[in-house]
Amino acid sequence: MLDVWASLLWSIALLVALWWASRRLAYYFTGSVILLANNPTAAASLYAIFILPGTVIHELSHWLMAKLVGVRTGHVNIMPKLQRDGTIRLGFVEIRGGSLLQHTLIGLAPLVVGSILTVWLSFSLVDIEGFSRSVEAGYMAGVLATLRASLQKTDVFLALYLLFTVSDAMFLSDSDRAPIQRTLLYMGLILLPLYVLGILPALPESWTTTLQQGFEAYAYGLGIALLVHLGLVVACALIFYLLRSLPRN
Repeated sequence: MLDVWASLLWSIALLVALWWASRRLAYYFTGSVILLANNPTAAASLYAIFILPGTVIHELSHWLMAKLVGVRTGHVNIMPKLQRDGTIRLGFVEIRGGSLLQHTLIGLAPLVVGSILTVWLSFSLVDIEGFSRSVEAGYMAGVLATLRASLQKTDVFLALYLLFTVSDAMFLSDSDRAPIQRTLLYMGLILLPLYVLGILPALPESWTTTLQQGFEAYAYGLGIALLVHLGLVVACALIFYLLRSLPRN
């Protein structure tokens, strides 16, 4: 069971790191455009267009889950829209009615779908078995060789772009998180006393093995997506600081 918890914690840590890299990339990307064009709205719109495929998957995940759980939907927008406060709304799905559980499933949908696609794209792009062996052995030459081999594949840039946009746009907005947070609070209030009293049933060994393998695959998928993000963060940061160092009129 400890191996399951270790794999879960690694997955959470990598997910947080990916979220941080996503926010830094947006900052450096839009900051560079602002330094060039002096137009914050144009900078936000350009970034929204840059990650548009991921936004489409994000919003369609909401819409599809709403249909699956029987909640009515209204207008669906997958194009960036300028708000009155000057911010950019990447997209939205109008939800009409529904219970807390239904809204929780609808809110979680982009993260679930995005995570599945991120793992699939990562495994399609990189030899994860060879990569994991090199990582576990601390063999950095093997890690770099695996990554170099991945970059020589056909359509590698399309695969990298899709991996980036899907993993970048899968994170949840404030409105997505609100019902999830309430559901987790209620679940915690119910399950914590049962855990303290020691009356929670133990998971079958076959389940723990499956969970461990699933979390390990998820962690490696997130790790590859994080490497892609970090490469873009470094490139955009260099451009940002170069532009900022130039004399301004």
